[in-house]
Amino acid sequence: MRNIIIVDAVSTGYNFVEDVVRRGYNPIVLESSGVLTDDEREFYLSSYKSFYRTPTILKASDDYARTLALVKGYDPLLVVAGADEGVMLATRLSEDLGLLGNEYKNIDCMTRKDSMQEALKQAGIRYINSRNVRTAEEALQFCRENGLETAVIKPRQSAGSQGVFLCDNLEEVRNAVNTLLTWEDIYGRPIETVIVQERIVGIEYIVNTVSCKGKHRLTSVMRYNKVKTAEGGYIYDYAEMITRLEAGHTALIEYAFQVADAIHYKYGLIHGEYMIDEKGPVLIEVNCRPMGASMPAEYLDMIFGQHETDTLLDALLDEKGFMLDLKKSYRPLRKAAIKMIMVPEDMEAENHPVWVVARQLRSTYKIVAGKNDAATFYKKTRDLESAGGLIYLVHDDEGVVKGDLALLREIEKKYFGFLLNDGMSRRWFEGADIGRPDFEKIIEECGCRGAILAAGDSEWHKDGIQTVTPQTLSDAHKGFDYVIIGYQDVMPELSESECLELIFDTIDKVKPGGKVIIPHNTYEYLSYKKEGAELLLNIKGLRIEEPSMGIKGYVIGSREM
Repeated sequence: MRNIIIVDAVSTGYNFVEDVVRRGYNPIVLESSGVLTDDEREFYLSSYKSFYRTPTILKASDDYARTLALVKGYDPLLVVAGADEGVMLATRLSEDLGLLGNEYKNIDCMTRKDSMQEALKQAGIRYINSRNVRTAEEALQFCRENGLETAVIKPRQSAGSQGVFLCDNLEEVRNAVNTLLTWEDIYGRPIETVIVQERIVGIEYIVNTVSCKGKHRLTSVMRYNKVKTAEGGYIYDYAEMITRLEAGHTALIEYAFQVADAIHYKYGLIHGEYMIDEKGPVLIEVNCRPMGASMPAEYLDMIFGQHETDTLLDALLDEKGFMLDLKKSYRPLRKAAIKMIMVPEDMEAENHPVWVVARQLRSTYKIVAGKNDAATFYKKTRDLESAGGLIYLVHDDEGVVKGDLALLREIEKKYFGFLLNDGMSRRWFEGADIGRPDFEKIIEECGCRGAILAAGDSEWHKDGIQTVTPQTLSDAHKGFDYVIIGYQDVMPELSESECLELIFDTIDKVKPGGKVIIPHNTYEYLSYKKEGAELLLNIKGLRIEEPSMGIKGYVIGSREM
C-alpha cells in the first residue's frame, strides 16, 4: 500500500488522514515544527483526537537531509501540507522526491506576505503598496512618503490574523512596529523585519481554490466580518459561506485565479484572503493549505458537496477527472456560518454555558469550547488562535442561519455570561424580600386555562394544574397550554449551565400556540434578570409578549404555531 505524507495534519488539514484511507492509501503524519510550546502541543493533540483512526506520526528533524531520508524511506506517492507551518517543508520534500508539487524557488511568494505582493506587482495585477522595515522610524518614513495617515503593520509570516495591527494614526504605527519586534513568528523565530502596508478598507472575502497542472478551480467563497480591537488587532467575528454569487464576485474569483498564476502555483490548495473596495478586489494574503477553523469534512460536505482535502486528492490523483471538473458550476447546498467567540478581557471561566445555549439553536452543527465543568483561563481575544470557541451553523433555510448568527452576536455583546461564565454574572437579588411566586394569582392575572404546568421549588396540589419540581420535571410530558416557571431556592445552587438547562427544559413543555410565564420572583435570580429571561425565551424561539395594562412583574413568551 502506497504512503501519502501529510505535513502538519492539524486544523482542517486533519481531514487528510481519513481521505487518504478512503482512497486506499496509507496516511503518514509528519510534524514539521521544532520544539512546540504548551499551547501548540495542545493544538496538535486536539487535532489528533479528531482522527477516526491513528496514523503513523513522524517528527521532522532540524537537519533537513535527515528528514528527507526519513520520508524517502516510506516511498511516498504524495506529500501535502495540512497547515501553514507545513507548507515550506511539504513543498521542498515534494520537489526533492520528484513528486507533484510546486517549485521550491517560489516558496517566498507562497508564504511571505511581502513576496506575495511583489509577485502581484511583477505580474501587473493589483497589489497593496508595502515595505519591509526593521524599525518604527522606517515605517513612519514609508507612511510620510506615501501620504498615509493610517496603515497596516504585520509580520512577514503569520496565520489567523496573528500579529496584524490596523493603525488609525502614526503613533499607533510606531507602537505596533515596536510591539511586533518583540514577538516570534509562526515558526518560533524572532521577528526582525515587519511589513508596513497601505490600509485597504472594504469587505473581506475568502476564495478557496484547488490547482492541478497550473489550472485553478473554485471550491468555496466565504465572507468575513472582523472587528478592530482597542489594541489595534483585527479579530474574527464570524464567517459566512456564500451560497449564491453576487455582483462583483466573478471579478473576485477571476482575480483569485490571476493571483495563483502570479505566485506560480501549479498544484495544491489556496486559502486566499481578499478585500473588495471601490477599486475592486485586492489580495491580502494567500495561504497555500486547506482553510482553517478545524472544519469537519462532513460539515463542509453538507455545505458545498465536497471538502477541500478530498478535492485536492482528486486533483493530484486524477488529473483527467480534475480537468473535466473545471467547468463545474458553483452550487453550494446549504447556508452556513461560523461564529468565533470573542473574549472581551482576560478571564477565568468557571463554566461554559455556550454548550447549553448553542444547542438550542436550530442551525447549530458543532460547538468547540472548553469543557463545561472545567475552569479554564482565557486571554482576551486578539486573533483567531485566542478565540474563546467556535460555533458551526448550517441549515437548509438561510434565514435560520442568519437569525441564529445575529442572536449569538447579541449574546456575545450584551450577555457574555451566557457563553463563558466567570461566576460573576449571577446577580442575586439583594435587599427586600421579593416573595414567593403565587401560582394561583399568576393563573388568574394571566388568564391561564387548559393544561397548566406550574414548575417550582416544591410540589403543591390544586385541581386542574400539574405541578413539578426540578427533580420531577421529567414526569411532565410536553404539550401544555401554559407553563409557569417559578423556581427560586434552587437557583443559587446551580451552575450557570445547569440553571439555563433547567429553564430550557421547562420551556420545552409548552405546546405550539401555548405560553410560558416567568414571574419576577424567578427572573430576579437569573443572570441579567428580566432581560436574561427575555433572552432565554428568544433563544428557544418564543415571541415575547407585550405587557398588559395594570399587570406587572411577568415575562411572557408565546410559542408560535
